[in-house]
Amino acid sequence: MKKNLILAALLAFVSLTTMAQNPNGGQRQRFDPTEMYNRMAERLAKQLKLDDDKAEAFKVLYLDYQTARQNAEKPQGENANQTNPDFKKMTDEEATALIEKQFAAQEAQLAVDKDYLPKFLQLLTPVQAAQVYLRRSGMQSTRSQQGGMGRPAGGFGGGFGGGFGGGNFGGGNAF
Repeated sequence: MKKNLILAALLAFVSLTTMAQNPNGGQRQRFDPTEMYNRMAERLAKQLKLDDDKAEAFKVLYLDYQTARQNAEKPQGENANQTNPDFKKMTDEEATALIEKQFAAQEAQLAVDKDYLPKFLQLLTPVQAAQVYLRRSGMQSTRSQQGGMGRPAGGFGGGFGGGFGGGNFGGGNAF
């Protein structure tokens, strides 16, 4: 009995200490894509060794680019918190529609990529622009190999879901 009481007190102390260290009082922070894109832009600007003026212009353009890609993946009015589809209950027609929807999202994102390339080339050399486009693809491949984001590995469209975005189709634990 005494042992259980000490264990409970220790557990409560550890929990409170952990919650006190979190600025939100133990609450998880909400995912902020803008903050993530800003950090990515800063990291890329350093890796590309851009001067201060170009780095600031790059960060603004990169944030705009990523926002456009995100909007292309999930058009306005679509439920952003959509859960993974239940493939066991899905009809053939629903599966075909889901595949077509995924292809349309990939095509929209590719259109954004192509649209922004000339804008990046106004600030960057072609080699630097290639690093922006291909590193982003490589990061997604690495994440999916590590079990993140539920996307298959593979650069420029490796399987359903592709390397340039993909959404929730084809990967993860849905099968």
